[in-house]
Amino acid sequence: MNSLIRFLTRYQYVLLFLLLEGISLWLLAENGYYQRAFFGSFARNISGFVYSQTDKLDQYLELRQSNLNLAAENIALRNDIARLSYALNEYEHSPRIDSLNGVKYQFVKAKLVNNSVNKQHNFITLNVGKKHGIEPEMGVISHNGIVGIVASVSENYCTVISLLNIDLKISAKLQKTGYFGSLYWNGIDYRQVVLSDIPQHVQLTEGDTVVTSGYSAIFPPNIPLGVVGEISNSGGNFFTVKVNLISDFKRLDYVTVIKNLQDEERFNLEKADKNG
Repeated sequence: MNSLIRFLTRYQYVLLFLLLEGISLWLLAENGYYQRAFFGSFARNISGFVYSQTDKLDQYLELRQSNLNLAAENIALRNDIARLSYALNEYEHSPRIDSLNGVKYQFVKAKLVNNSVNKQHNFITLNVGKKHGIEPEMGVISHNGIVGIVASVSENYCTVISLLNIDLKISAKLQKTGYFGSLYWNGIDYRQVVLSDIPQHVQLTEGDTVVTSGYSAIFPPNIPLGVVGEISNSGGNFFTVKVNLISDFKRLDYVTVIKNLQDEERFNLEKADKNG
């Protein structure tokens, strides 16, 4: 308290001058149109400068989080490249290759132009069509798993039966044990699907990874789909497994359409076997 009194006593004239100067400027601004406009403009410039500097400070403080996000994205990209390199190496050393230099799948990038997740029969529209080489029954994936299967195609667009469609079933397996079953959506939670027909003698653990089986001609094997959630007895000798999807269908933007370059050969062979 004594320090404050000494400060006021020492600088009393300076403080009095600043107070009177402030009152004078306020009276001048209040009683003159041009003066009021000038001081208003000056105040806006000052506040704009302060806001600008504050925004720069906020951006600087957020750099660390931005760098962490970029690092996580780089790691994900490196993992994707590693998986693709491994897959390509496997295809190159496989005796079951086609005439296109051993390439089995062709990939086309696409962007969603329409999507739904709140119906029983959900469909997705993509901005690629016949002129991009898209055909019905091609698979569609994202970087986080399966999206669906192409249903119909026009010149520039195609519609996709979403994985969140109660009529769609795909073949999936447990990555750890290799046991496979049918994966489908029960129409309840858009973040969760069901894996059925898993024998009860199989050891299941929550958190186990579920991937594509590769038994269909539409999707390559070992595409991650989700992780095991709730496990229940469906009656008989099989489990019913709820699978928590990796992909968030409400946040889909860009996807990849897959064409199996050997699907016609496989289809003709299997058709011949069925016809006896």
